[in-house]
Amino acid sequence: MKLINPLELFGNSLCSVQNPSSYTGGEFGSIVKKHAENDTLFNFCVAFPDVYTIGMANQAIKIIYNGLNKKENIRCERVFAVETDFENLLKKYDAPLYTLETGMPLNSLDMIGFSIGYELGITGALSILDLGRVPLLKKERGENDPIVIAGGCGSTNPAPFSDFFDAVFIGEAEGGMFDLIAECAELKKKGAGRSEILAHFASHPSVWTEDMSEETTGHSLARRAVWADFGKVPSVESFMPLPNVKPVQDHGVVEIMRGCPNGCRFCHAGVYYRPQRAKEKQLIFDDVEKLVKVAGYREISLTSLSSADYPDIENLLDDLNAKYKSQNVSFQLPSLKVNSFSLPLLEKLSEVRKSGLTFAVETPEEAWQLRLNKEVYAQHLVDIILDAKKRGWNKAKFYFMVGLPFPETEELTEEKAIVDFLIDLQNKTRIQCNVNVGTFIPKPHTAYQWVRQISPEESDRKLSYIREHLPRGKFHVGTHDINTSYLEGLLSRGDKRAGKVILSAYKKGARLDAWENHLKENLKHWEDAFAEADFDVKESILRERSKDEALPWDNVSLGVAKNFYKKEWEKHEKEELTPKCMPNCDHRCGVCNNKTCVNIDNKPQNVQKSEQNDNNSVYPEWNIPVMYRVIFEFTKKNGGEYISHLSQVEFFNRAFLKCSLPVIYTTGFNPLPRLEFASTLSLGISSDAEIASTVLYEDTSEKDFIEALNRHLPQSIQIHRAYIFPVTNQRRRESLSTGLWGNVYEYTFKCSSEEVKGFFASGAAKPFLEENSLCAFTADENDGRKITAKLLFQKDRPFRNALEEHFGKKIWEIVTIHKIKTLAKPDITGWTSEINAAYQSSLESMKKHSEMIEINARFKEKILSPEANMTSASDNAISYFDLYERIALVNKQLIEQRDKLMEKKASKKK
Repeated sequence: MKLINPLELFGNSLCSVQNPSSYTGGEFGSIVKKHAENDTLFNFCVAFPDVYTIGMANQAIKIIYNGLNKKENIRCERVFAVETDFENLLKKYDAPLYTLETGMPLNSLDMIGFSIGYELGITGALSILDLGRVPLLKKERGENDPIVIAGGCGSTNPAPFSDFFDAVFIGEAEGGMFDLIAECAELKKKGAGRSEILAHFASHPSVWTEDMSEETTGHSLARRAVWADFGKVPSVESFMPLPNVKPVQDHGVVEIMRGCPNGCRFCHAGVYYRPQRAKEKQLIFDDVEKLVKVAGYREISLTSLSSADYPDIENLLDDLNAKYKSQNVSFQLPSLKVNSFSLPLLEKLSEVRKSGLTFAVETPEEAWQLRLNKEVYAQHLVDIILDAKKRGWNKAKFYFMVGLPFPETEELTEEKAIVDFLIDLQNKTRIQCNVNVGTFIPKPHTAYQWVRQISPEESDRKLSYIREHLPRGKFHVGTHDINTSYLEGLLSRGDKRAGKVILSAYKKGARLDAWENHLKENLKHWEDAFAEADFDVKESILRERSKDEALPWDNVSLGVAKNFYKKEWEKHEKEELTPKCMPNCDHRCGVCNNKTCVNIDNKPQNVQKSEQNDNNSVYPEWNIPVMYRVIFEFTKKNGGEYISHLSQVEFFNRAFLKCSLPVIYTTGFNPLPRLEFASTLSLGISSDAEIASTVLYEDTSEKDFIEALNRHLPQSIQIHRAYIFPVTNQRRRESLSTGLWGNVYEYTFKCSSEEVKGFFASGAAKPFLEENSLCAFTADENDGRKITAKLLFQKDRPFRNALEEHFGKKIWEIVTIHKIKTLAKPDITGWTSEINAAYQSSLESMKKHSEMIEINARFKEKILSPEANMTSASDNAISYFDLYERIALVNKQLIEQRDKLMEKKASKKK
């Protein structure tokens, strides 16, 4: 197998794509199992059919990734869908799409597993296969091609995808998929081929294949796998690796409960994750501790389908806040039912920092809520919002749906009910309302799986009414794209015929349809595919199903009996509620059995709380008399050059939180480490000498500082030098950027040495070669294409612009740039006299230290001499460490003076 190294293959052509570090791998916490001769590991790739910034926020991807990599005989790596710019780069270099960890081409793998959380991801999945040079249609795959499987909430009706996936695993991966793939790995080790491995995989009772039967696979119904031990034993880690690019949801996640007790009749996820299983409090604390100390998160979501239904939720938040408040760690509950939300709960959520207030109302009419098996107490909602306003919240978000199966009249329609409800709520609370309204899609495996879906025209009319009748200013209204809902209906409710439509739209150019902007571009492709289909696509999407007809998903069971769905529909029509799921309930749905059942314990649970580590607390500066400033130098290369500055800052922030160094934090709403960078490095430029600074409240050895941070930074960003010295708040600290003189680079041109000479002989180079330009250039004796360039900071960007203008190309097409040194000014206005005075007064005390005498003599001769002037010649630029050794003298003198003054005061008191 020939592995792909994107840094070597593409070089700085990666600068031509958005978020290039999405394609380079090397993230902190990634698992790399090196390849060896006669390697027998089973090569599995977990694939997410959307871009990196979406996929790296997906918990299922990380559960599968870490779960499979715990198996010694499996090498599990990752791949994500790519944007058009990177797709073009792959085609330019004639390279297949590859895995992020070791660069395995997708067509060389044993198995590719797609996590389908949303049906519209299917074109992203086809794009991944196509770019990875894997045949799109399963019938075209041979013995040397990977097995392609899928799973997740969005694949419980596999019929529309049956042309593409060899098999679909139904249910929770921890419920049997990990062991099943480990068995496939053992078969490979024994010499089994693709057909034999696929046959074994298909024989599992939770695996769906198009041709499954008692004769071929031993079962004709794929039954959902459930992890019965959820909440009782530690979960698979789901926070590593940490992304190179900030994902759409950048916070730690602890799954505190699976399943939901409420049984909303429209909710597919509520069925897919049954039964309700609450995680033991001790296991939650263990997960949070890892997120804080290993991953460095300060915002943590306690997730489930209905987090407020977690037993003893208020005491859980009390205990978490008590332990982590001093570390500025906050907690949020993103999924809250209105009737489960209490005012004490609101108070606990606002203790550290306020997260957003979100309420899923769905429909405001009480009778219609009963039909949904969902109650939203309007007055309770008003009380919550009024109390939230007192605590500082000024806006709230509300979710509604149109197209639900309700008996509307001319006087009472869904859209009018939503508008009237929101205007009344806003009048009573005066809160800013962010409103999100979507179109209901009747999902498989729910009580509404038979009902009709409203047409795009109906949806547009209803959504337009809401947008037009809610006053701007008080309401910010967002509505789902009607075409997205229409397409989702085909992909979630369609039969095998939908596969041809999907393939046709993909080949016409449809990609990443879950993104509204992409779907707008792709809409013509889908319309053409619909028109070419040999069946009435619109009728198949929108029509009502008979309760007795065979449905495309009937050969998949999520555990709930079909008769239960019918009974729930009857209750819908009678406007009757079904009680919450409970142990030994009187409305059995079919999910619970001897192995799997509702697991909740409403008794208060105690946890073993580790002793508070003061070094891990957030320290603001306030009035600390003596602090310790750290000037440190770090490298940014081997992929680090494609990590953005903002991501770099986040890496350091997390590293400081994780390593428990005594760092001083900013004050305010969101305290952060006192962190400063001398300059921002442009994307695509590697460096040996980036300069940064922080402040500590306790002295630390430079060696310990470097080792502590490097353990928590990616290998592409590593500290190799540090200087720590005491400072006092009696004088203002000098900023790194104020002291910046410029940089020394190595420019490696991609053209001939003659063309390089041509540039330096041109008028474009003239401003940088003049004597007063302070720039200097040296050509490599052996290679005229390599130039060492010493550039004043103010001339840095203009020099690159001059190159672009001369060659008529982007800078990354002209040269590869590597920074060798970052240089400081030898003098900053107002510093020289202060430093000189400190130097003279400190000289006697420094005589015992021969090394410092030598340093200071050099400093006096070179820097403090009247002849020295930073504007006269570039040679006067010095290293940051030389500069701050001088500044340390000033602080040393002030601290000594302060100590003497304190001694005098103490002796007077005696």
